[in-house]
Amino acid sequence: MRNMARYVMPVFAFLLVFSLVACKRTREEYSPVMHESGTVLQAVYTPSTHRTELGVTAFETGPLGMDYSGNPGISLGNGMQISQVTVPEKFAIVFRCEHGEFIITRKDVYEQLKNFQGRAVDIEYREVYRVVYEEQDGKEQVLDRKLVDYDFIRAVPKSDR
Repeated sequence: MRNMARYVMPVFAFLLVFSLVACKRTREEYSPVMHESGTVLQAVYTPSTHRTELGVTAFETGPLGMDYSGNPGISLGNGMQISQVTVPEKFAIVFRCEHGEFIITRKDVYEQLKNFQGRAVDIEYREVYRVVYEEQDGKEQVLDRKLVDYDFIRAVPKSDR
């Protein structure tokens, strides 16, 4: 045990000192609000469903089991079970804009735009960046800045502006 500690402690000390000296910080930063013209392609609503199904048991504990989707059920043996499955309702709006098509799955957006299919909208969004900083001579210097996502704010029908 002492021999192992002789090798592990210097490695641990090096990693500790290195992490203190490196001083890199990663932050998520947002652009100012941007606007882009788009179109509401489709409004999608899927109602909630509840059903009983026969499935394959992933984990069996006596008379109970769990399928590969995480649904608990009653084990029938031979790797099979009966489960109650509930799928919540889903809301989505499909947009087309200058950069392609994208989907927003928020009920408030669905409720606002479900009757505007085919209509032009002004899409408000922000760009999300992952920025890595390093401290040099007491000042933060940007080492890396990458666009990682778009933050959808809202879409307003063009005639409503």
